Amino acid sequence: MSQSEFNGRKRISRRILLGIFCLVLALTPALAQNAVNILEAGATISGALSAESTATTYVFDAGANDSATVSLENVSGGALALLISDINGNVIAQAAGSVGVRSVAASDVPLTSGGRYNVFVYFAPGSGAPDTSFDIRLDLAGGAADSAGDAAQAPEADSPLILLGAGIEARLNWRGAADLNLEVRDPTGQALHWNSRTTNNGGVFGFDANGLCEVISGSPEESAIWQPGFLATGSYEVIVYYEQACDTLTGTVPFQLEVIVDGASAGRLEPLLSPASAGGTSVYVTRFEVNADGSGALSAGGPYPDTSLTTLPAGFDFANTAATPIVREAPVVGAISNQEPFLSYSFAGAANELISVDMQAISPSLDTLLQIVDPAGKVVNVNDDAAGGTTDSAIVNARLLSAGTYTIIATRYAKEIGGTEGQFQLTLSGASSDVAAQATSLNLPQGDIEVSLFWSTSADLQLLVRDPAGQSVFDDSPFSVSGGILQEAGNVNCAPAETGTPVSYIYWPPGTMRPGTYEVEVWYQNPCSDFPPAVDFTLLIEVNGVVVADAREFPQAGQRYVTNFTVAPTGAVIVGEAGYIDAGSATLAYQAEAFDAPLIEAGEIVTGVISAENTFDVYRFDGLAGEAVTISMSAATQTLDTNLYLISPGDRQIAANDDADPALSGTAGRTTDSLISGYLLTENGPYTIIATRYANQYGGTLGVYSLTLRKN
Repeated sequence: MSQSEFNGRKRISRRILLGIFCLVLALTPALAQNAVNILEAGATISGALSAESTATTYVFDAGANDSATVSLENVSGGALALLISDINGNVIAQAAGSVGVRSVAASDVPLTSGGRYNVFVYFAPGSGAPDTSFDIRLDLAGGAADSAGDAAQAPEADSPLILLGAGIEARLNWRGAADLNLEVRDPTGQALHWNSRTTNNGGVFGFDANGLCEVISGSPEESAIWQPGFLATGSYEVIVYYEQACDTLTGTVPFQLEVIVDGASAGRLEPLLSPASAGGTSVYVTRFEVNADGSGALSAGGPYPDTSLTTLPAGFDFANTAATPIVREAPVVGAISNQEPFLSYSFAGAANELISVDMQAISPSLDTLLQIVDPAGKVVNVNDDAAGGTTDSAIVNARLLSAGTYTIIATRYAKEIGGTEGQFQLTLSGASSDVAAQATSLNLPQGDIEVSLFWSTSADLQLLVRDPAGQSVFDDSPFSVSGGILQEAGNVNCAPAETGTPVSYIYWPPGTMRPGTYEVEVWYQNPCSDFPPAVDFTLLIEVNGVVVADAREFPQAGQRYVTNFTVAPTGAVIVGEAGYIDAGSATLAYQAEAFDAPLIEAGEIVTGVISAENTFDVYRFDGLAGEAVTISMSAATQTLDTNLYLISPGDRQIAANDDADPALSGTAGRTTDSLISGYLLTENGPYTIIATRYANQYGGTLGVYSLTLRKN
């Protein structure tokens, strides 16, 4: 369906629905002001009408092909009538009593689709409006009424409903050739987005503009619409995703988000959204509220980058917050709201203890998020969505690395700028039952250097430490001549760790520490059985019993995190930079040096030194379109692991090499030299060569190199 066809059908649908609801409102003038009650199958509840309140409303959820019977028993007062409609206002049954008739029923009403239905109770025509009390009962039979699976398709609303004759619309439009996606989550826990086109309470998602960059629109727009009817009051969360740029010129995109509630604007935002970094996501989160009087209010939101997972909620002051003490194995119940977006709980933890925390939403809207804060005030564990595709949260078998008072932060996705609300149940417990006994009392040998990696999922993370002589200790090479030992290796080749929770540990026993620079790498090799494949780890580096580095990271599958540290002959330790190396030359600030870099001629050999103070050198040469160039970089010092980048005249990385093929470079088996062989230039101008080492500024190898440029 085209956007114009969609909008045309939307206008026709609205006119029909408005006519139906005007008729209902004419019969029941107080209907919009009354609270909406929920009918449960097999249960009887009481109600009342009066001259001031001449109608009341109920809702119930049913499955496809169910049949419903709604019964009224007049306890006292005037004659009653009832009407049953679907969520879109289509009348499917009605019944009316008369004076002296105590019972009214609409029996065995067929329900052709699953979802939410409305029941209106009002005074029968001609009965007047005396004070009247009654009992109402719902009975369901057949179809999905007896199926727990179908019942799950009709989530229960925590919020009262209100009749909105013009419905709700969230509209996103932007400028630029980019694929943005709109998602809106309502108070019943249902969502509208490109892959969830309808909800059972009248929600419809419009056209997926610029979807997958297949058809680019000059004025892209997406909308999430709830058709006129009885809709939930409360908090609606809005998420805007920057999926991808559709051309090389598009970067940061300005967009406009407007929300219309019952025909009136609830607010408009005009922020900017930038593309995500490699392997990350870029989203903007906000919310709007539908109030009990039918008005709406859009809140100011903000970007929610991946790094926000480890950021404490706004307003959280660790030193002054009085967290509620929590007892192990004793579940507690709390509530997250826009006014109180997080709650905190405290407990005493012992060093090396394993703990688990489970946070389950009781209300269907709430999308939970868990954080654990250590005694120093640092977030050391976090989980948004637990395994299995749920939006509940669980931190399983997390190892506490020090003794003291820990804090659990129970919050929600996007924290203070998020929009999901509701009750939750939180449980603190010890290690899970499937953890091996040795995991709960992990005794690792001590050494002069200790490098520890902890995580709590099924993923295969590889820990590698390269010593000052250039030898590496990891799962394929568990010992080095210098004395390094791989004591523990968690989840190698996706085999569950013997310790239950994965731990990798490399150490140099007392008396074997060699002065020099050590390189440490964590490689996210394989998600294994993790779903979703998200993982976080803690990396600890200790030298002579002192923690010199403590990093908490959230890698994407395939990423490598690298850092280094240098031990002086005196025992003093200097820790180098740390970061992910998958961005290539983008991690290096080489541009300033490129302007006046030394010129290298074809056939010339230049030498340089990579050190802790000089992690890369820059050279330039003039190239012509059609020329083929070969650049080789060889280490004159055994420990140096070279790395090469070739940058175009337009400052774009066009070639790179870390480890050359010995057959091409002519070396005698040495594979850590670098070679860019026979690269065909496509434009005239000055080209830049960056000579560096593996992992760039994050690496730890040092030494002398020679660099040669050849042109064919």
